[in-house]
Amino acid sequence: MHRIVIDQTKVRIDEQLIRRGATPFPRPLEWWQRTLPIWVTASEGIDGTVILEPNGKVANGRQRKLTPTVLRQEMKAIRSYLASRTHLDFSDALIEA
Repeated sequence: MHRIVIDQTKVRIDEQLIRRGATPFPRPLEWWQRTLPIWVTASEGIDGTVILEPNGKVANGRQRKLTPTVLRQEMKAIRSYLASRTHLDFSDALIEA
């Protein structure tokens, strides 16, 4: 389990954002790449899903070795990051692969 797959059609947006004109999901890959932290790589699946994978990048420019322990930590961090998006609900959209 080294990646998280998101079915964008199941992402729910808070009503406050919708009233302010937030764009609905699905969103383009460029949006995901701009929004995610440096240590996460976003790519697009052939079925339109978004695939999030840890890449080992560190903010100071170094590359971290992705050992099994680090991968588990990074996957947990990605899930925490998504859960911290207060106006977006990914609970039904996450598919771990």
